[in-house]
Amino acid sequence: MQSEEPSRRGDTAGASSGREDASAAETQNPSRAEEVLAFVEIANAMLEATGLDRILSAITREISRLVDFDVSSVAILSADKKSLVHRNIHKGDVTAEKFGEGRLIQINENSLIGWVVIHRESVYRADIRREERFREVLNEEPLKSDMVVPLISRGELIGTLNIGSYSANAFTEADREVIENCAKFAGIAIDHTQLRLEAEELGRRYKTLLENANDLIMLIDKGSAWLVEVNRKCESVLGYSRHDLINRFYFDLFLEEDRNQIRRDFMNLLDKGSLTFVDRKMVNRDGNPVFVDINASLIKLQDGVFVQMIVHNVSQRRLLEQQIIKQNRHLQEINKKLTDVDKMKTEFLANISHELRTPLSIIIAYSESLKDPALPDDTRRQFTDVIIENGANLLQLINNLLDLSKLEASGQALNMSLSHIHDVIKSLWPAMQGKAAAKNITLSFTPDPRVPVTYLDNSQVVQVLSCLMQNAVKFTDCGGSASVETVFTGKEIWVKVRDTGTGIPEDELQHIFETFRQVDGSASRKWGGLGIGLALAKHIVELHKGRLWVESDYGSGSTFTVALPLETEQIFLDHVTSAAPQAGSADPDGGREPDPVARSAPARI
Repeated sequence: MQSEEPSRRGDTAGASSGREDASAAETQNPSRAEEVLAFVEIANAMLEATGLDRILSAITREISRLVDFDVSSVAILSADKKSLVHRNIHKGDVTAEKFGEGRLIQINENSLIGWVVIHRESVYRADIRREERFREVLNEEPLKSDMVVPLISRGELIGTLNIGSYSANAFTEADREVIENCAKFAGIAIDHTQLRLEAEELGRRYKTLLENANDLIMLIDKGSAWLVEVNRKCESVLGYSRHDLINRFYFDLFLEEDRNQIRRDFMNLLDKGSLTFVDRKMVNRDGNPVFVDINASLIKLQDGVFVQMIVHNVSQRRLLEQQIIKQNRHLQEINKKLTDVDKMKTEFLANISHELRTPLSIIIAYSESLKDPALPDDTRRQFTDVIIENGANLLQLINNLLDLSKLEASGQALNMSLSHIHDVIKSLWPAMQGKAAAKNITLSFTPDPRVPVTYLDNSQVVQVLSCLMQNAVKFTDCGGSASVETVFTGKEIWVKVRDTGTGIPEDELQHIFETFRQVDGSASRKWGGLGIGLALAKHIVELHKGRLWVESDYGSGSTFTVALPLETEQIFLDHVTSAAPQAGSADPDGGREPDPVARSAPARI
């Protein structure tokens, strides 16, 4: 930074006129009063100036009132103390170029500045041209005489003050004494400014750290327990504004039934000075608990001793712990139920073996009798009817067993985990887009951002939504549209699958979820399928304790809605292993429950 042009004593020709007569120069030496006044001004500048550049400018201004010179600069010791940084302060010609600004100067005895730093002694060169001892740091500056003085504060060297002139023999010993005295004040002033800047930077860093910390940080008055400072995390977690939290009673941040314990914690902290409190429970503005661990300590500030609370929010951890406990309990219950089911299977197999042997024994016995060629025709026909009847019974029994096995397998296959319904839909989306594009059908998805995660069997729910979405594309004519929408009602998560297809006749709505039921069951039907998809989808949804229903306007399209409860971790295996209700009703509230293994006309998929 440039300072104002220094005032000159003696003739007005400036330093370039030289000082031919040393005695004449001596008569121009400042008085002690002038020196003291300059030191006072430097001290005032040190107190008033807010930046290093202003301090340096003030120092140069005061020195220029005592000593004539053309150029001044400082070399400030770097943070690693291995080099110095050159800073220009003043030049007589304010329009002239300032050489070497920001240049690094190595600390060694090859340069004048490095020598002064090492030996902590000032050096005056009356005629630089005759000096071959040092390598010039600023070759660009045509100085003919100069003076380098160490800057020392608190016993530590912080840099050098450098004064130069374009004339030889420009300075006297008296000038040297004045500059050395000024350097003492300059060193203190520069050090003071640097310390203040470092303190301000440290304060900014601390404030940034405080405001952006992931923990709640509070500063509390030790005597009154009022909050005097909080960070942003306190606002976001507790739900109060900074204005509401400041001067709030610390104990009011906890549930009333816990406040006696919190007061005891506070008193113990005042006695011990530093403590950690685990599993404390604060309360936010909405009255919801916030589980926290607290690291508390007493800190001494300028205004007195305060309590610093670093509060770690462990609510998420506690939630996970509770979920783990729930899951363990759930697994224990399932294990017990599986043990009971295994026992039931053993008993069932023992009983069913008899039911299987009976018709087989009859069939074998009557078949052996048919080998007798003398057997009358009427008797032969009777034996044949018995064999057919028992064979049919045996086939029905086997069919019932297979269907029962499927139902049991579906119940046991449920693998509940925390999932998001949007992730399930997105996993199906690419395949659905391909099918829709092939028919030029517009496919859209409208997610509800409020939908939370819940317990699902991902693979089973994929089967349900895949069935509904494929049907939407399958039964929509080319150029139509299909859409998927999610809705969170507060207690349930709804997935609505709409299409602009043919729709379902009103008289078929109540049968649409029956096994093997199809709207068009003729041999010439337009669409293929076995008619088991919707029946299985209904069964899977009900295993999740959910609901599946359809709304349709024949000729305009249909809307299938899956409603899943928000919490489905309590699965009752007896509900699964028993005959699962097959929806005969198309409305959300349910309806009749037909035989799950009923054989009827083919269904829609």
